[in-house]
Amino acid sequence: MPHLQITGLQNAYSALKRCANYALLASLDNQLLELVRHLLASNKDPVFLLSEHVEVFFESENNTLLFSLFEQGLLHPFHLHHDANLAKNLHFSRGVIQELKQYKELRNSTLILHLDSELLVPLTEAQLTKKLGFYRDLSIAKNVTVIFLISGSRISDVRRQFLALNTLFDGQIFITQEASIRTLEYDYWSHKNGVIAGHSINCELLQGQLSVFDAHLEESNEQTSSQQGLDEDEVWLVKHALPQGTKLPLSYKIVEDNNALYKLGLTKKAATLVFSVTRYTDLSALAGECFSLRKQCGRKLKLVIQNVDGIIRHQDECLFLTLGVNLILYSFSEPSRLQSQIQSIQGFQFSRPLPNSIDEVLKYSENVLTKGYLPINKFVEQVAKHSDSAANLGVSGVLVMLQLLPRIDAIHPLHLFHVKREGDIFSFADDYIYLYLHACREHDVESAIKHLFKLEISDFFMSKNVIADHFYIQQECRHLQRRYTNVDVPDYTEQLKENVSYVFDAKTADISSLNKETPEFKKVIRPISKPVKVTLKGEQI
Repeated sequence: MPHLQITGLQNAYSALKRCANYALLASLDNQLLELVRHLLASNKDPVFLLSEHVEVFFESENNTLLFSLFEQGLLHPFHLHHDANLAKNLHFSRGVIQELKQYKELRNSTLILHLDSELLVPLTEAQLTKKLGFYRDLSIAKNVTVIFLISGSRISDVRRQFLALNTLFDGQIFITQEASIRTLEYDYWSHKNGVIAGHSINCELLQGQLSVFDAHLEESNEQTSSQQGLDEDEVWLVKHALPQGTKLPLSYKIVEDNNALYKLGLTKKAATLVFSVTRYTDLSALAGECFSLRKQCGRKLKLVIQNVDGIIRHQDECLFLTLGVNLILYSFSEPSRLQSQIQSIQGFQFSRPLPNSIDEVLKYSENVLTKGYLPINKFVEQVAKHSDSAANLGVSGVLVMLQLLPRIDAIHPLHLFHVKREGDIFSFADDYIYLYLHACREHDVESAIKHLFKLEISDFFMSKNVIADHFYIQQECRHLQRRYTNVDVPDYTEQLKENVSYVFDAKTADISSLNKETPEFKKVIRPISKPVKVTLKGEQI
């Protein structure tokens, strides 16, 4: 009998029965692939895998298990073709099931069906009931465990549809992700002793293995913090967070720097700590200190980051919020405004799930090393990698597709792209320039392109398409990969190798061999100016 081999997960939450239907829902395919690997880890029975993009399962990380099952003859993958016209008449489900029944291995097997949420949302309740009913009948007739894997941008709509049809399923899990934390929301789950409903379990991916959090530490922190709330009104600030000489209420205290505030914070339980960020602040180190405070002091402690004169980018914001910070003040505020913002979070508790280790989070934040032009196949590979890393950190990313005007040679606009940030990469194929902006929100695309491309976009391109959802970015990457694999596409790497005029040369110039007698070094001595007496017309001196 299949079950989820997640470290620390109780049997009631992990077992899947034969002759039963289950639904696993997530916005990204990667989140479902992780569960599939844990589902098949100890599988000894035949598995039928149906998907429109079945290659995704074999191209993902840690795919050795799937190849091993395939070589043993236990895994039977099928590429699922979808016809919108047939789907309306329900031949889509009926035809697939009739084909599967021809395999004798189907009895007592596991059937995994991977679908896009876009295929299910347009169906009416009656159509969906009939479609799912075919699979329900199949599971009963052949003693099959049927598992629906649903992903896509409309996954929340599918969740509501499936909840209304809960008699057709024996369990439903909705997967959410807050940076590196995966939360399994059990809407309901049948097991041998009853039914679980409305439970959530936080998991973290450690070295390819999902593990349940140790809840005892969280519970002990909650109990301790609830018993010690005497410092609730205390606000401790680094002196650089406010203009010098600012008069503060009696509950506001000043400390010298972030290090002093960190040491003080270890003794607090519900106070508010305001750290300052300048251009000299090590943001990773400060994030680590905030994480330590949150872990040790509990969820009632309020952590605030005040940006004084530093630059807190989108990726830094996500890092701080993931590691326990309550509030980020992006600009230097007036004292009265600062007090109002601090007052707005009084009495609150930090509610987001925390990772067990900061190392896993920093691994994703440091996973951006490429920038500039890449050939299309390397570009697609890097975008998929960056997008996955960004999703795990909670960072946004956008893929921009710019279509060239007719008779424009691609090398000319490519020369005009000057990329400075790591993670910003671009490529060219079939009259399109593809640009991926890492750690960029959709409404910041126009501003970002103006910094990267010095001339008007309309002078070179006839259209612009922006993809901001990680699901669609990864879907487009798979499309480009299939299209340009083993296809000869122009490579402009050599022509763009010298396109680094924006790079500042940090080497000190060698002036030892310069001739001081040349005109540019000649010292010019001018006479000292003399005062000139000026008499205005009509004045008498």
